[in-house]
Amino acid sequence: MIKKNTKDLAPIALPHGPPVECTSEYYKSLMESARMVKKYPVWDVARPTPQVLMEQARRDLMEADEKLAHKREEERINRKAMDSKWSDLREKEMLLKESFISFNKFIRENQEKRERAERKMEADLEVLERKTKETEVMKERVEEMEEVRDLMEKQVKAYTVYEDYLMSVVQSYPEFKQPLDVLNRYEALAAAKSTLADRQERDLEMLESARQEIAALTEEKKLFIMGLNNKLADLRWKYDQVRNRVLKWELALNRLKETAAQRHVELCHVRDAIWGLYVKISKQKGLPLDVSPTDFEQQLVVVMRALLELKRIYRIAQRRSKENEWTHQYDDGRLL
Repeated sequence: MIKKNTKDLAPIALPHGPPVECTSEYYKSLMESARMVKKYPVWDVARPTPQVLMEQARRDLMEADEKLAHKREEERINRKAMDSKWSDLREKEMLLKESFISFNKFIRENQEKRERAERKMEADLEVLERKTKETEVMKERVEEMEEVRDLMEKQVKAYTVYEDYLMSVVQSYPEFKQPLDVLNRYEALAAAKSTLADRQERDLEMLESARQEIAALTEEKKLFIMGLNNKLADLRWKYDQVRNRVLKWELALNRLKETAAQRHVELCHVRDAIWGLYVKISKQKGLPLDVSPTDFEQQLVVVMRALLELKRIYRIAQRRSKENEWTHQYDDGRLL
């Protein structure tokens, strides 16, 4: 007879005791087996080499570049559509502004017409009130003149005595032909007296005016000098403020120059590091150095692509390592 080799199979552990006590362990084992991830290695698929993985990574990178170009084209089309919409909105906004301006002008013209009408109405009312007051004043003057007339008639009657006196004076003094000459002499003397009084008063007024002008000129010059002093103090204060600001900004400029120099040095180090990475990656891949040393963007693109490829290769190698571990564990289990 041919004996079956069962050494590679796991030994079956039979429970001891009554079956009722093993029920919980049975259900527990069923739950653990249901939660287990059953993944068996594929034996009939060829394992890829690093060159194949590199080509797959490059193909994925080319597909990603194509998708990125497609997305950029879509974004350009969408941007063009949005620009056209924005231009339409700007035209509508300008039309709306023009309509608002015309409406505002119409309202302002109506307001000006209304204000002119109100001012004209107020002016007419003022003229009417003034004319009414003038009429009342004229009536009062007429009444006053009538009263003056009555009073003068009374005074003429009362002054008849003086007329008789003037006639007696004319008869006593032959140099006067009639009473009117006496009155003319009196008026001439009164006019001379008034002229002299007016001249004296005018001279006094001129003297007072000159004194007031001198005092006003003195006060004006004092105020002018005080204003110049205040202006000089203000200019000195502004000069101090400007000088302080100049010193402050000079210090800030020096600090800015120092910071810019440090940043420039750091930027030079970073550029040198990028160029070194680019040269090293190109030599390892066997690519020509066709990028200019000053084109840092293209150098970073090459470095980023290399890093992405290395990251993908690392992930694939890590996954392959895990698969190999699982395969060895499975082989060891079968051997046991």
